[in-house]
Amino acid sequence: MGRFSKVLIAVDFSEFTADVVEIGCRFAREYGAEVEIIHVVEEGFLLLDLDGMSLPAADLESIRAAVESHKKVSSEKIAMLVDLAEKVAGKPVKGEVVEGYPSRTVVDEAASRGADVIFVGSHGWSGIKRFLMGSVATSIVKHAKCSVMVVRQGQKENK
Repeated sequence: MGRFSKVLIAVDFSEFTADVVEIGCRFAREYGAEVEIIHVVEEGFLLLDLDGMSLPAADLESIRAAVESHKKVSSEKIAMLVDLAEKVAGKPVKGEVVEGYPSRTVVDEAASRGADVIFVGSHGWSGIKRFLMGSVATSIVKHAKCSVMVVRQGQKENK
């Protein structure tokens, strides 16, 4: 087995997520690596930033229901990506939806799963949009203990 034995592909279900999965799986196939795909559902959406404020129980229940609904839809999407990944990688692929803050959770999941490399997509935003939206990919690159491959939109065509 080569230097890379486990590939973690973090997906956000953007319009080019399938490209990120395909590129990550082609890489894994070259190295004979295992592949795992994760999607991070924001933990209670904005509940982490309430700074001690409390919400009425009905509001909390609505938020929990929305998170559970999002997790169910995400699990269905992950299953479709796993099918694609298995075709490209030529071996079984694991897929999972996890809760947390996206960049921190991807870094933590990579460490706990023993990933040698993380594949993540980048929207290529700049200027005010990047400032307002942040960059999950940039944060993963900064904090991951393993290698990170950032796939830009349209990169699949550069085979």
